[in-house]
Amino acid sequence: MDALVKISEAAEYVGLPQKTIRYYEDVGLVSPLRAENGFRQFRSSDLRALKIIKNARNLGFSIEDSRALLDLFMNKKRSSADVKKLATKHLEETQCKLKKLARLCAQLEHLTTSCRDNDMPDCAILDFLADLR
Repeated sequence: MDALVKISEAAEYVGLPQKTIRYYEDVGLVSPLRAENGFRQFRSSDLRALKIIKNARNLGFSIEDSRALLDLFMNKKRSSADVKKLATKHLEETQCKLKKLARLCAQLEHLTTSCRDNDMPDCAILDFLADLR
């Protein structure tokens, strides 16, 4: 896309809601041009940036990490090692979250199997939550 496009066209092209695009502008991730009437005008470079941000966010990167990736993308003197370092850090954080979630799942599985599932008021789950065990 070489011509300037409105936000509705940018949203459709990139696959993001207009509200999200406005938010990305508010936090300084993209800076579309403004027409005389105040309407946003997105260049092809803006659309590329939006795609990078969208894909980074879909991979779970934070706004700030997405900003860093976008900055690295725009820096033609970048080192791929810098990109890998950022992605590796995110991978390690994601793996840590997965381990925590696996422990939570195991604990919840234990609690739900400990529940007698009857009409009596005794409940292993509530006992655990109340720290009565």
